[in-house]
Amino acid sequence: MARTLHTEFGRFWRQTCGKVRAYMFCASNSASDADDLAQECYLRALRNWDRFDGRGSRQAWLFAIARNTQADWFRKRGRDARLLEQGRLDAGSEAAAPDLDDTDALWQAIGRLTDEHREIVHLRFAADLSYDQIAQMLGVPIGTVRSRLHRALKALREQMEERKHGT
Repeated sequence: MARTLHTEFGRFWRQTCGKVRAYMFCASNSASDADDLAQECYLRALRNWDRFDGRGSRQAWLFAIARNTQADWFRKRGRDARLLEQGRLDAGSEAAAPDLDDTDALWQAIGRLTDEHREIVHLRFAADLSYDQIAQMLGVPIGTVRSRLHRALKALREQMEERKHGT
């Protein structure tokens, strides 16, 4: 039994570890923190492996654990630390770095999105989850996922256009 669990979990880890780590990196902006968060996520998943009820995909279940792992981490660190890292408390951060390339500007723009929009962008593009998996994970209808993602991408486009035109 333990050997089967080990094999099954190992296969699942190999299939999902890159996506989980990318999702964690988007939240932490630190490779070291992303590794720690991913490790904690997988420990929680392993401890609760037999509790997966089969509703939805196991990957959506894992990302719900990842989301909770992040929330616990942010609570321990404090919300101000998170906002400061994302440049949302330092109003002068953009003015101090006008020569950023587009990738850096995009990351800054993502950091300025609402929590809800930033998360949906991370889940779709960093974690590469499908709309259905995101809907399962968040417990919302697929239409809500689509509309949140649409609004998030619209906000990103507007921010990038503003930066491009210097407004």
